[in-house]
Amino acid sequence: MVQITTRRTDFPKPLDMYKALDIYGKNLISTEGPEWRMHRKLAAPSFGEKNNQLVFTESIHHAKSLLGLWTGADGRGNKTVADPSHGAMNLALYIISSAGFDVRVVWPHEEGIPVADRKTEGRSMFVGSETPSGHQMNYREAIGELLHNIMWTIIIPPKYLLKSPIKFHRKVGKAVVEWGLYMDELYELKKKQVASGNAADGMDLFEALIRGSGILDEKTTELQKSDLLGNAFVLMLAGHETTANTLHFSLIYLAMNWSSQRRLQEDIENCMQGKPIQDWTYEEDFPKLFAGMTAAVMNETLRLLQPIVNIPKSTAPGRPQQITLGREQHTIPGGTHVWLSSAIHRNPKYWPGPADSPSNEGIQDVDCFRPERWLTSSNNGDDFVDINYDEEELRGPSGEDTSSQLFKPEKGAYIPFSDGFRSCIGRRFAQVEVMAVMATIFTQYSVELAVDDFASDDEVERMPKGGKQRRDLYQKACDRADYYLKEKMASIVTLQLRGVSIPIRLVRKGEERFLFDQ
Repeated sequence: MVQITTRRTDFPKPLDMYKALDIYGKNLISTEGPEWRMHRKLAAPSFGEKNNQLVFTESIHHAKSLLGLWTGADGRGNKTVADPSHGAMNLALYIISSAGFDVRVVWPHEEGIPVADRKTEGRSMFVGSETPSGHQMNYREAIGELLHNIMWTIIIPPKYLLKSPIKFHRKVGKAVVEWGLYMDELYELKKKQVASGNAADGMDLFEALIRGSGILDEKTTELQKSDLLGNAFVLMLAGHETTANTLHFSLIYLAMNWSSQRRLQEDIENCMQGKPIQDWTYEEDFPKLFAGMTAAVMNETLRLLQPIVNIPKSTAPGRPQQITLGREQHTIPGGTHVWLSSAIHRNPKYWPGPADSPSNEGIQDVDCFRPERWLTSSNNGDDFVDINYDEEELRGPSGEDTSSQLFKPEKGAYIPFSDGFRSCIGRRFAQVEVMAVMATIFTQYSVELAVDDFASDDEVERMPKGGKQRRDLYQKACDRADYYLKEKMASIVTLQLRGVSIPIRLVRKGEERFLFDQ
């Protein structure tokens, strides 16, 4: 694994697999060599600490909106969310829209908020269900339709989608055109804002792309408008499903593992010390989350269910490469696709159990959700290191997949963000987003599996709290969830549940129906 990721020129990306991502222009994902260097240099400033602050703030804002959707107007919760993946997808989409383009998407259930109140928040644009003049889709519909159905743009070129006899295909094709128009408008708006000095305080990705391109000050540059739009699109795409999946499955795993959920809530309480959510800051609070149970939960979810199951590499035609396995050398022929498999995340050779686990659990432990395996004796976040993209140039992000206060897997044994020179440039963006959302949810609520298919609310209420009846009932929901996570997962673009869902409920802390001593 390490040999392949560190030998960048020997094992390039198979670019033929990524041509379909050039919908709006060449980009960081679909290029190699000098062209990739140019795109990397363009995109890197977008992911500095100023943007991370914006991600943290926007993640909290939209997490509150998601809670409003899932728990009702009174915030009491105990409502069944039939398919939490939908809410997680929209959450990730709206966060990347805010932090990526300075566009605050208004959730459908919040559209009654007066527009005047929104304008005071300093956003470039607010969008909801209205369709602006010159468009056939509203912004929310266009980007949602495009990203949720991106596979169709890979199978069928967008220009042919528009001509398809199938209505659904034509709708996806229209979304491609519509979001291109929205990006054009945002590009012109941002260009004017940056040139006039009226850009927002928090630097979104699009603003950073424009500033770094040299287009505004008319420097000699090879970059074109299509390069900015191409990178803006793939950054939106890459940060959508992957993050949504991590949030979705973290909630499911925590609902199935009460002891881990309680430990998470206690750790968040210790980190925040009763501070109101509106007073949380990236600079003060994220390092503590990154060094504790919140990060451990995220890391463990990514270990078990990495969104991208296999990371593609290749050998160039006519350039066979040698690798060493143990004491033997093997030759990989030129023109061969090589896949880095996330199966290494379940190799017991690299993964210890939690410190308090029996030593005889062996192989079974690697298939279990045990976020405690990441915790070490000291985790105070004092040594948090910012990712410095200005100094890193082309070496790969200098920040870490995990805090130095947590367990550090052997190099190459943990690849949720790939590894080496082509590792995910948006890694810290995703980490900030997931942990800010998790902290917002679990500082107020607990998550339970919904048991509606096995018993009504009235039947549950008649069962003694903490008793065998409730325990047996909840075990049925856990068994079903476990079966789905093992047998109903499939990967198209990312690894997701296919054809089924695992319903959940959020309940106020202290009002749990299925809290058992473990």
